[in-house]
Amino acid sequence: MTQDNATAAEFRRDWARYHPTCLPLGWALRRCADTPWVRFHGLPGSKRYADDQAERNIILSRAQALSEKLLGVDQYCWVVETDAGDASASNEVVLTATETDDPDEPVWSFYASRECWRAGTHDAKLLSIANDEPRRAIWMRCDNGAVFAPYDGGFDLFPTSWDAVDQLKAEWPDWLSDHPAGL
Repeated sequence: MTQDNATAAEFRRDWARYHPTCLPLGWALRRCADTPWVRFHGLPGSKRYADDQAERNIILSRAQALSEKLLGVDQYCWVVETDAGDASASNEVVLTATETDDPDEPVWSFYASRECWRAGTHDAKLLSIANDEPRRAIWMRCDNGAVFAPYDGGFDLFPTSWDAVDQLKAEWPDWLSDHPAGL
């Protein structure tokens, strides 16, 4: 992945404006108590992984519905891909960080590109994430900081307000978890 310095600086500025205390990782955003958050499962019955094409289609259908609601159609977003490990090519990385000062913690390297959100464009990436392959990515809407963070099992959404969380929950109640903490 390559990154020009202007793009890197623009991403760092936007991320710091909306999420100054968190790394661009879905689980890290969930830890920020003041960040509006809701989780939706990718498959019925809280099933974690797809067994066939029909279930992969359900995951993609839910991803499309949720991402279009949160990110908007043809709205500019940052696509932030993540690698864990040593930052070997620092000139290509828009941000490197660790979650703690623990030397055993991985160094996270983040790569960002700006593009319009369009359903279907990232299906391969979404299915890779759903299969718990080593690919990680989140999408952040450029103009308001809303984040769509898929994981292996579903989607964490970080809208701009708690009212928006309530609206999302009301729209897709069958996709929510029964777990008391929403996990």
